[in-house]
Amino acid sequence: MTTDFPIRTKRLLLRDVRADDFDAIHDYATDEAVARFMDWGPNTIDQTREALDRWLVAQAEAVRLVLNFAVVVADEDRLIGSIRMAYQGQQNADIGYSLHSAYWRQGYGAEAAGAMLELGFERFGLHRIWATCDVANAGSYGVMEKIGMRREGTFLQDVQVKGRWRDTHLYAVLAQEWAARRVEPA
Repeated sequence: MTTDFPIRTKRLLLRDVRADDFDAIHDYATDEAVARFMDWGPNTIDQTREALDRWLVAQAEAVRLVLNFAVVVADEDRLIGSIRMAYQGQQNADIGYSLHSAYWRQGYGAEAAGAMLELGFERFGLHRIWATCDVANAGSYGVMEKIGMRREGTFLQDVQVKGRWRDTHLYAVLAQEWAARRVEPA
């Protein structure tokens, strides 16, 4: 997956991460509310450094199968989180996102995730984009529903996270569903 960066939305800039983003990334990666439903965190300094280093190395690849973007509030030039899209083959990709809890319930998650759907369907020609979350993470599946994804199912105790078995919701949207939603009157 290659494209021109950054991606601009009404309020956000989705761009490649930079080495000097460390402090802002570590700020949301140590936020206990953010890490609560993730398979990582709250991060140590070393864990954040390892994650950022992995992203920087991946960005240098000629063909990128995973895009990890910084989510930046454009007017403030403030990094508030990250969003990822990973190509899974067969014209499918999954997305995932993390935003600092101070920026929840302001529409930033849906704005960033919606931009990733647009990128996937309109520029990469994907057929299906999916995402998962802990069944207790109402904020995350609320974002998925807001951007037009539908719940396809729930996996019971499918993954062990932080010493407990987690139930996981699976959401997805097909290209034709995305296209139909894009032409509906607002």
